[in-house]
Parts: sequence; structure tokens; C-alpha cells
Amino acid sequence: MKLFILHRKVIYIEYRNRICSFSTFFIATVVLLSFILPYCVLKFINPGALWDRYRLVYEQPDVQFTYRYLFLAEMNRLEGSNEIITCSSFESYNALTEERQECTSIKVTEHDSNVDGKTDILKASVSFNLPDDSLGLAFYSLYFFLETSLESNCRFLIPTFISLNKLSPPVAPFTSGTIHHAGHLEASQMVSLQCPFFMRNIKTHFSHNYFPNENFTSVEDFLPESIQNKIESSNAAHFHLGQRKIHWKRDGSGEITISVEVLIGREDSRHTALLYNSSIWQMVAQFWVQYFSVLAVSFWIANRVKDWLFESSTIRAMEIVPWKEKMKVM
Repeated sequence: MKLFILHRKVIYIEYRNRICSFSTFFIATVVLLSFILPYCVLKFINPGALWDRYRLVYEQPDVQFTYRYLFLAEMNRLEGSNEIITCSSFESYNALTEERQECTSIKVTEHDSNVDGKTDILKASVSFNLPDDSLGLAFYSLYFFLETSLESNCRFLIPTFISLNKLSPPVAPFTSGTIHHAGHLEASQMVSLQCPFFMRNIKTHFSHNYFPNENFTSVEDFLPESIQNKIESSNAAHFHLGQRKIHWKRDGSGEITISVEVLIGREDSRHTALLYNSSIWQMVAQFWVQYFSVLAVSFWIANRVKDWLFESSTIRAMEIVPWKEKMKVM
């Protein structure tokens, strides 16, 4: 009758020598190298990534319009002095420019194209009528604030400032029609973001004291470059409009419309990359996963090397077979 293997046990051999011997020193060196070589291999294969202090996190920001905006347009006139058309949501600015001609309409629309509860496209437009004695649009400025939050690692409320600063029309004279700007919402970082973690409750904080308020007593305080400087000087990161494209169309309606289309994230993934500090636990986990995989191979190679050294008598040791010793006792 044919027999089948039910269990297999490896018979091992022990090699013994004194502690103070060349064999002990050599084997200790092999074991030590089996721990060191995986680290050296990983450093060579992927330099700088074994203990990576920083990591890129891709996330779609949650963006909301805060209904805080300012628009200003300057028109060329026949007699030489330019006329200002302006409108804003800031009462202090409106008080400073109460004699100026105002805009006719302001529209803001938000689109969630993939129905995930987050805005994918935000459109804002300002329309105004051309004065009778005007030769056309000279330049225009538009900015508005968005409330942008990130929650993938920890909650951050990041300043977001969309601005068009003193731009000239694409063609002159521009007396009526539409000027359309489109671009992606991009992140600008001065330092990496820090989330709190176990045993270290430190988090990056953002300042929101850049919003125009009643303490702004001159028109210069409301200029886009002034607000942009405050955002950049007091925050680790902020969002702005990047990769802007412009399209225009002239018509005979007598009305000029300036519009901005903000695409949230990239068109392929709707995600935006931000740089974060890695916590000590993330660095340990990253190191351990890489190191352990190579360490297992290193141990296997070290054991094969030791087998060859003892079997070929390259190094001296007393050979003891435990199962033979048991048989003698029996």
C-alpha cells in the first residue's frame, strides 16, 4: 500500500565554539551585516525616502463662496479724465466711493458636476453699462473671497483669494461684450502643514485678519495687492487662481460683463496637492514596511551563508546533532 507524507520535520545540527573565538566573531559579523545591509540597500535604491519628513496629500478642497467681493472698472472719456465704476460687499468701501457709478448685476453660480457634495466649478460675473461719454474700458480689477476647507488629515480652513488686478481689455476699444477668465484653484505654500498626532498636539494655524473691515479708511487699503500681501505674510498656505485663460466676445449691447470661472482641482482627478509634515508614527510605519521586506531576504541569505561556512569547514566549530544524543540516552 502506498504511503503518504503526513508530517515533515527538519533535522538540525548545532555548531558550538567558545565565546572568545574567531568563529564567534565571524558569525556575529554576519548577523550584524544582515541588519545593516537592508538599510544600505534601501538608501541606495531610494535615497531620501526612507525617513521622509514630508508627504504630498491629494484632496479636493471644499469650497464655498462667502459673498465678499469688490469690483472696479475705469473708463476712458472724451475730456481726458477717466470715470470709475465700482461695487462691493464692503460697507466701508461703499462709503468711500458712494459717488461712483455702480454695477448693474452680480451673479455667482456653483456647480457640482460629479455629485459628491463639493463644488467643482464656481463662476462669478459682474456686469455694468458703459457711460454715454465713454470711449471704452481702460482697465478693471475684481476679487472675491472663498471659504476653503480640507479634512483628509485634519481640518484646515485655508485662505482663498481670487483676484484679477488692474487688467486691460484684450482688445481696444472695448465698448461692450464679455471678457471671460478661467483657471484652476491652485495652492501656494510657504511651509508644510502640520497636523496633530498622538503625543504631539501641534497644528498649523491660519490667520483671517486680512478681510476688509471698518478699520480700512482709504481706498488703497482695499487694493488686491495689499490684501494678497497680508495673506502671504501671515499664513503657511493659501489658494489662488492659477493657469488663467481668457476669452472675449464683443457685441452691440452696450453692456460689459467680466466673468471668472474657477475650476476646483485638476480636470482629471479634481484633487489638489498639499505638502504635510509626516508624524513620527508615519515615518516609523513607512520605514518598517520597506525595511522589514528587505530584512527577511537578508536573514535568509545570512542563514545560507552560515550553512555553507560550517558545512565546508571554513570556520571551526564542534558539530553536535541533538537527535543522536537523545538516541544514546535511550
